[in-house]
Amino acid sequence: MTAKTILNLDKIAAERAQKIVEQTNDAKTLERLATKTLGVLQEQGVYACMLFLFSRSSDEAKAAPVIRAQLFQALVALPAFDRAPDDDDDAQTALSFFSDHVLNDLDLMLLVHDLYEQTLIYARYGAKAAGG
Repeated sequence: MTAKTILNLDKIAAERAQKIVEQTNDAKTLERLATKTLGVLQEQGVYACMLFLFSRSSDEAKAAPVIRAQLFQALVALPAFDRAPDDDDDAQTALSFFSDHVLNDLDLMLLVHDLYEQTLIYARYGAKAAGG
């Protein structure tokens, strides 16, 4: 009998969202940014989502790296990835990673899309619960 590996995307999303909320001081900004990022992800896709997070300024510039870092870490929980971009990677390095390792496989891209979508939904609700 072979052991089956069950990947619980909901658990991964919940854990990453909790980290996002814990590591962000401004719940209102986090809620606003998570909502905007979710909209970009749903309308434009995974690459646009990352590009959007790298383009933030003012108060959103403090929350965007936290969201990015946790979305990067969510990738490592997937069997297809043994590494992800580092938190301090520049935009070009991280975006190249997504082009080379996520976008080249449609099934994987859709899996990442679903994982990121659930993570951002949980982060948004978590920020609201934290006072956002």
